[in-house]
Amino acid sequence: SLSQTGVNESNLNSTFWGMRGTEDLGGGLKANFMLQSRFAMDTGVGSTGGLFDREAWVGLSGSFGAVSLGRIPTAYDDLHGATNNTLNSNFATTTDVAGGVGIAKYTGTLSNSIKYVSPSMGGFTAALQYSFGENELKSDGLNTGTNLTADNSVGKATDSVSVHVRYAAGPLLVGFAHQGEKQAQASLVAAQDKFKYNLLAASYDFGVAKLVGGYTKTDSNTRDDKAFQLGVSVPMGAFTLAAGYVKEDSERAGFADVDGKGFSLVGTYDLSKRTTLYAGVENTKTEASTGASSATITTSKRSNFATGVRHTF
Repeated sequence: SLSQTGVNESNLNSTFWGMRGTEDLGGGLKANFMLQSRFAMDTGVGSTGGLFDREAWVGLSGSFGAVSLGRIPTAYDDLHGATNNTLNSNFATTTDVAGGVGIAKYTGTLSNSIKYVSPSMGGFTAALQYSFGENELKSDGLNTGTNLTADNSVGKATDSVSVHVRYAAGPLLVGFAHQGEKQAQASLVAAQDKFKYNLLAASYDFGVAKLVGGYTKTDSNTRDDKAFQLGVSVPMGAFTLAAGYVKEDSERAGFADVDGKGFSLVGTYDLSKRTTLYAGVENTKTEASTGASSATITTSKRSNFATGVRHTF
């Protein structure tokens, strides 16, 4: 096993800075924009994904809802974040387990997107988003399906779609989300795979404690994953304690079934409205298989403890 001690960027939430603005156009119509950029607080290094890789969009909003165009968090991620355990912090092991066991975790932000979010109608809201892969090429120039490059320069475009429907009234939130992500083709003659993510999730705030939970089913051409997660957060004045648990099972024909699980515990203390102290621990155990027998299963374990301070501005 390996261990490391160091100073890292926030384990509570990812560090970013940004700009946003709204212009009132009259008649209830508004123009909006958002630009957000990730960076590492411990080194000052910006994200390798681009200057405004976290969000970059412009749009209009009004009585009809809101329309945005650009690089936008997905409709699926909206519901996932609202119902994720351990305060939806970086201590939550939900996506860590999903990415470590079977199909890769869903994409939380999509470029080249058009997103519509409806107004609330009796507590019901809906969101629909479509992302254009903008990388379709039916021939590699040799008409042989060979000499492929790593950036999907051949085959059908890797378009994605994301949608959610949810109901929120008082202490209750419940919703369903779906996201489909077309994958890059290995060759012109290979079938294009599509990762299909489905989430049924809810939260209920009792005042003295808030419960969250969700069930996910993820499919591809070759694999079938199922997972559930549960969490509770308890506010006690300026202090909040939150805990979460996730378990996932993955099946693939011709391979041994594998699973993964993780738990996390985090405490926060608000020194002010903008400054929070925190400490947390997370632990995950995931399996991977290279064949049909149990002897082909390998297990990976990871533990992390971190404490720090978050300041928002």
